[in-house]
Amino acid sequence: MQYHSSLKFLAAALIVSSGALVSGGAAADEVNMWDGAWRFDATIYAWVPWVYTTVQLPPAAGGGNPTIGTDPSQYLKYVRGVLFLEGTVRKGDWALWTDLVHTYLRASPSKYREIGLPGGDATLPVALDLNTGLRATIWTLAPSYTVLRNDTATLDVMAGIRYTTLSASIDYQLTAPPILPRAGGFWPSTSSTDGLIGVRGSVRLSKDGHWYMPYEADIGSGSGNWQWNAILGVGYQFHWGDVTLALRNLTYNRTGNVDLEKLRMTGPTLGATFRW
Repeated sequence: MQYHSSLKFLAAALIVSSGALVSGGAAADEVNMWDGAWRFDATIYAWVPWVYTTVQLPPAAGGGNPTIGTDPSQYLKYVRGVLFLEGTVRKGDWALWTDLVHTYLRASPSKYREIGLPGGDATLPVALDLNTGLRATIWTLAPSYTVLRNDTATLDVMAGIRYTTLSASIDYQLTAPPILPRAGGFWPSTSSTDGLIGVRGSVRLSKDGHWYMPYEADIGSGSGNWQWNAILGVGYQFHWGDVTLALRNLTYNRTGNVDLEKLRMTGPTLGATFRW
């Protein structure tokens, strides 16, 4: 099944299941995550980001460090596998938050530009065709403590770790008449475990507390790299849990002379959270 069909199915399932649980009267009593008992929540979500990868091209491919932008229309039908999960274990003000992002996709973006030649208005057309693939697994684990909780907002501070492994595959064909076409490929990759600090929580948007704005922001660094992650959205709280629509950005940077310099993923998420 193509990924965009799966996303439509997930969105429909979230809406239908929400309505069925509420209208059917089968919902459990509303869970108070801060009542001092052991409490849990789990979120399954879909994320459709724009993906920007900055790489060091070899000289045979024209050199330089271009940023390869890939929008969902270029990769949705080539997605090989995705998994997005989030969860929390809480007892009172202390909690342990985890988030898993796993994606494997392929795309075929192309670049075209004209280079001016010395001594005139003549230009040289240069075309770069790329077949790209990306495997990314990003796992976050962070203990947190609630420093603010009232009728308006909640705020948790957290400190933890994020494990990141990235692997890109890039097959290229460079065409620049009268130069013969050049083709090849390379496969940059990286992995790291980084420390992070951040905040997460929510802001009430309606008097009854059903509508709210969830947020999360963190920044981390390791040996030769740094990263940041941010989520901002709107959610509706049912008795059984929440449905949320948000915008997420996750950026991973490496410093120094490296093949894979940067990965940025920015786009909407749609998720359902269950509490018990």
